Amino acid sequence: MKSMKSAIVAVALSVSGLVAGGSLTVIGPVAASAAPAKNCVSAQITVTHGASQGTAGTIYYPLVFTNTGATCAIFGAPTVQPVVGSAHRKVGPMARNLSMGEMPARHVIAKGQSVSVAFGVVETGNYTPSTCVARSASGVMVALGDFVHPTYVHLAIIVCTKRISITTRLITAGTTGN
Repeated sequence: MKSMKSAIVAVALSVSGLVAGGSLTVIGPVAASAAPAKNCVSAQITVTHGASQGTAGTIYYPLVFTNTGATCAIFGAPTVQPVVGSAHRKVGPMARNLSMGEMPARHVIAKGQSVSVAFGVVETGNYTPSTCVARSASGVMVALGDFVHPTYVHLAIIVCTKRISITTRLITAGTTGN
């Protein structure tokens, strides 16, 4: 009976592949489903930043999420809050998510592999001093749902305190944030 189920699954996969216009080669029995990777947990993810890249009044820093444990999956857009001092006091508003409404991709990352996000810091000189009120931050607190509990990342930046001047996006493959 088990070999019959395998044969039915193989035929179904072949037909669906041909209908989609592709080709599918089946060699031997096909498992009905593979076990998906478990979601990452905070204890196995480290967060760092990469080299800055400037463009048209905004400096981008890739925030890099590296897996230090077993293969796992991660997705979404992190929350990023600029902070100052060893007590990590908040400085200005949290980053605005520029990918609102987009569907996050689920990234499966093996041990030692990384994904990243583009973290943008708008030049405070783009705003009038009274609408910005610029302040220095010594770093950012980064969190990502159940995947990453709030984690401090040292990153000296200048942000507005009266308006949102930082942005984040959905996590993407690789370490460049793009």
